[in-house]
Amino acid sequence: MSSLSTDHPISTPSDDLLNRSSAISSFVKQVLELDPSFGFVVGVLGLWGSGKTSFLNLARLDLEKSGVTVLDFNPWMFSGADHLVELFFAEISAQLKLKEMKEVGELLESFSGLFSDMGWVPFVGPWAEGLRLVSENVGKVLQHKKGGVRELRDKVNGALSQLDKPIVIVLDDIDRLSTNEIREVFKLVRLTASFPNIIYVLAFDRLRVEQALQEQGISGRDYLEKILQVTVDLPVISYQVLTKQISAVLDEAFA
Repeated sequence: MSSLSTDHPISTPSDDLLNRSSAISSFVKQVLELDPSFGFVVGVLGLWGSGKTSFLNLARLDLEKSGVTVLDFNPWMFSGADHLVELFFAEISAQLKLKEMKEVGELLESFSGLFSDMGWVPFVGPWAEGLRLVSENVGKVLQHKKGGVRELRDKVNGALSQLDKPIVIVLDDIDRLSTNEIREVFKLVRLTASFPNIIYVLAFDRLRVEQALQEQGISGRDYLEKILQVTVDLPVISYQVLTKQISAVLDEAFA
């Protein structure tokens, strides 16, 4: 019987038939050398089916071996949801608590409460204008919250600044969302990417996301460049490796 596998991402180095170990090691080294004092946003770019999730799964192993905490926020689980910022902080804080980072998790959970009665501004007209309205709305809500918003944010910044290693937050499959959902995710990143020792890793197809972010008079690529500080393009699968894998599968099938 043939042992053909389904199109699921791999999670162990032994399954790396594309020989991407050196590229993964280089990526992990680059992430570990970043200065996340004011946050950092990294893009892992590749076409649909190019192995972005597999690449990140293997990179996660190396990052965790180095002592870095890796968290996942799957936008598919919250696609189309209101209060995306609130849900984001609640999800991340819950994962931190499970990883025995209770103090940071509780502070982020408290911070998420600041957005609980804000609502998420829907898009009206050009999406860049919607982003401006969201930013203004966030500011107004925080100004009217009781208990000292600045003090709480300072506590969050202080706790994160004390970490020996940064926290890597992975957002994968962004390109599989609808256009409006893609825009929501990038609004979220833009509004929350300034915390110290937080490194966002966003995985997506550049063309798909640029098209989603583009509007009349504004280039999607220009907007991406304002958010992404480092981009990593997945290496193209070599002809030799692809031919070898196809031949091996055909030989097994004919046998």
